[in-house]
Amino acid sequence: MILVGLFSCKRDMNRELLSNYEANNYGEVFNVFWNGMNSNYLFWDQETVNWDSMYHIYKPKFDALDSEGYTETTQNRCFQYMADMTKDLKDGQYALQYWAGGDINFEGEQYKSYITFMPKLFRTKRVRETLPDTLFDYIIQNNYLNNFDYGIYRNPNTLQPFQIITGRLSRGAKNVIYTSFNMFAIKEGYDYNYSTRPTRPVIKNLFDNIRKSNCDAVVIDLRNNRGGNMEDISYLAGQFTSKPVMFGYARYKIGSGRLDFTPLLPMKITPQEGANDFKKPIIILTDIYSSALCESVILAFKALPDTKVTIIGERTYGTAGFINSDDLTTNGGNFRIGDFAAVRLSNTAMLDKDGKFNFSGITPDIEVKYDAVRISQMLSSGVDIQLEKAIQFINQ
Repeated sequence: MILVGLFSCKRDMNRELLSNYEANNYGEVFNVFWNGMNSNYLFWDQETVNWDSMYHIYKPKFDALDSEGYTETTQNRCFQYMADMTKDLKDGQYALQYWAGGDINFEGEQYKSYITFMPKLFRTKRVRETLPDTLFDYIIQNNYLNNFDYGIYRNPNTLQPFQIITGRLSRGAKNVIYTSFNMFAIKEGYDYNYSTRPTRPVIKNLFDNIRKSNCDAVVIDLRNNRGGNMEDISYLAGQFTSKPVMFGYARYKIGSGRLDFTPLLPMKITPQEGANDFKKPIIILTDIYSSALCESVILAFKALPDTKVTIIGERTYGTAGFINSDDLTTNGGNFRIGDFAAVRLSNTAMLDKDGKFNFSGITPDIEVKYDAVRISQMLSSGVDIQLEKAIQFINQ
């Protein structure tokens, strides 16, 4: 399994890490943290953060903590220093997990008893919280779909659920296929046969209809989708094309030097068996939590040459990288500071087909925003304004 998603602030960094450096005092914590970021981080050539200046500013502060001893106060200050050093980094995957937990101040707001510091996610949550599960589990299936079907697969190791929903839109004059994925584990779920509500027949039926172009349009709902398995880029987008399609570039670390990067490596959609060139409109619903590998999937669809792909909703999260397989093969990414803390980083940088990084998110073709008020209205009225806009667009 290849996990490349963006996850929450819970204790979820259970994968094997590239490096496990010992740190027995605050000075050693600083050295491991600074050097680990210096060698493992993928975007130093894109950063405005001066990492050498961080060394000169913060090393004395960490050394001073050792003179005060190991207390709750020094623990909190250590956590705060590490957060301050990295709060402006561009990697949307960046997460600092501080096992003792603590209180930190971030951009004027106090976060108490936190284990994980994720500046990109903190800023996104200030815009609004995620769309409620009620939207996908009740409103869409009851108010918008005919021939509703769904499947659920739970990864036996992480217990993380993958859910696919399919149906035909019941509103509008056109024959429109709707599908949503809460994350990307489509191939993994298809290959897994032990489930009370298996995903295989749902996926198979969806792909059969796509290959037959048995519709007037397709709506792919990727709201709240925070990534998943890299193989799903081709497994999904490859159902819509009969030929390889280059959609972007990947870049990795090739050494411990700060700027030891590979050349840009083309990324291509691989056509799947039986696929044809899909020529009907494709609408992709996105929001501010569509992130990580999900954004690569969107770039792949936008590169399809034979169909019009329209993005409706909100600007995506803006991750610019994902976590691909293990760090031993990519020479970058995650590292651990003994039993003190762990750092999660992208180990694969993603660029679009023009060679540009996606730090600010993918801009929708038609913007429709949710806020707290509109979410409350949606829950009471059962009207999904973003899906409504997609229906209006298809039927115009």
